[in-house]
Amino acid sequence: MHCPVKIDNNHGLIFSSSITPISGTVNIELKNKLSSYAIVILDKHSNEILRKSLRSDESNALLETSFTWDLKSKSNAYVASGCYIISFIDTSNELKEIECCSIECKVADTRNILSITRSLKRSHTFTPNASQTLLSIYSDIIEDIQGIILERLENNLFEEPYFVACITACFIQEIADDIQNQSKSHFLDLIAKFQSKHSMSEQQVKTERLSLWTLFDFLINYMSDMEDHVRANAMARCGQRHLTQNDKAQIVSSLVLGIYPHCKTIIFPKNVIGGIVEKIIEGMIKFGIKYVSTKHVNKSISICQTLPLGNSCDVVIR
Repeated sequence: MHCPVKIDNNHGLIFSSSITPISGTVNIELKNKLSSYAIVILDKHSNEILRKSLRSDESNALLETSFTWDLKSKSNAYVASGCYIISFIDTSNELKEIECCSIECKVADTRNILSITRSLKRSHTFTPNASQTLLSIYSDIIEDIQGIILERLENNLFEEPYFVACITACFIQEIADDIQNQSKSHFLDLIAKFQSKHSMSEQQVKTERLSLWTLFDFLINYMSDMEDHVRANAMARCGQRHLTQNDKAQIVSSLVLGIYPHCKTIIFPKNVIGGIVEKIIEGMIKFGIKYVSTKHVNKSISICQTLPLGNSCDVVIR
């Protein structure tokens, strides 16, 4: 059956500073010019979230109108992340409404992603202090990466923004849940193993910075394999095994831009030669981060092929 309701943008995103509302159009030939209609938005339990009345023009045999949903419910609060149904209802009969058709839309509330990320460094107090410093460094890097991904989501740079928002949220939530379970935490074990093999100077502890090669060792040889599995779990839980080429490129680029500032441990002379050398070194480091990041994102996709898929509509972004 042909549905007169079309969604112009299939993904609604809620950010701390803005929203990407669901917008659409209704285009139907009227059998009765006096008919009245409504757009009704329902959650997955068929609870009515919002209703927008649509009334035809008596002089026109067509109902052509646009509508926008600002992702709020009747109580004027933002709805929870998940799938919603937009139903087109004939309300002409006061005794019984008739559903003409319905389509699915998705909403992702991303507002808590950064707060969950920032909570990582507050979730555990280590002895000795060097391990707490490592967790703080790691948390800062993860926060920078998530911030860039969220900014790109807000600027509509992803082809599948709902999926990217969901895997971003699930990725950071799984890390947070793991670290909070201190007695069985894989991430804390990796940090402890690294710290046991790498002594940190008082200056490194104080400034919360590692040298380039120490940081490389920490991120690649200790943390990345675990991250690959967490990313794969997030993708599977969100119901999809693949990223589009554009979205993968955007994620890899976010990794490069998020990690690189933490690699700037060399101070170059403030002259022409120093500037040239700095640009060369910057290009080499970013190329290396991009190469390694692409390899590990591809590994996550490969791991995801072996995992059972969840349902993205059941994913709750906390």
